[in-house]
Amino acid sequence: MIRRPLQLANARDSFPPASPPDLTAGGLDIAAAIEGVRRAHGEVGLFVRALAAGLAEDADAAAGRERALDLVAIAAWRSGALALRDDALTRLERIEPADERRAAAATLGIGIDLLEAFLRRQRTDRFWWPGRADERGYVLATGGFRGVGGAWIRPPDRVVRLADAGAFAILVAGEWWRLDADVWGARLTASVEPEAAASAPATDGVSVVIGPDTHLAWVHVRDAA
Repeated sequence: MIRRPLQLANARDSFPPASPPDLTAGGLDIAAAIEGVRRAHGEVGLFVRALAAGLAEDADAAAGRERALDLVAIAAWRSGALALRDDALTRLERIEPADERRAAAATLGIGIDLLEAFLRRQRTDRFWWPGRADERGYVLATGGFRGVGGAWIRPPDRVVRLADAGAFAILVAGEWWRLDADVWGARLTASVEPEAAASAPATDGVSVVIGPDTHLAWVHVRDAA
């Protein structure tokens, strides 16, 4: 049984071990990039592995500033840095050369044959990735019991859908928490009681599943494909 927060797209990490790549030929500082990912709440180890996987598919990317920046942004988003989602998607949409598209797909950890479908689905569904149907629509678990490194002392009591994309308010033991999430990342922060006007009806099949016997809250997408 899964008892701790988990991003299901990362449950089987397909990226091989890697060391931080040298980007100085492209005028970039990998140490600064890593620090930026850390500040944006991404997982540094995953960022390094994803970036290295992309660079392995495009040998010239490390020496070209814009091509390197594309992969850095995509890898940062892939590592869970939610703030870089829009930038990464913009960069992905404009990549055209075949070798650069292969590198982008490798950075995401998906096959090149699935890249177009991934981009198309992400335009309207921030929680989609090729393996979601295999997980019966479940995307991630958040929260968890504080005694084993989680956030909460009791199971969550209530969930409110917020107006911001991928955002929910969760009531636990009389305190509100805000969840911001997408397929690659989730951030849980202490919050205040949401205003009734901020809630939005769910029309996209996305919900947060809670129960009295678990400290986890699960993001689920109905009829996932």
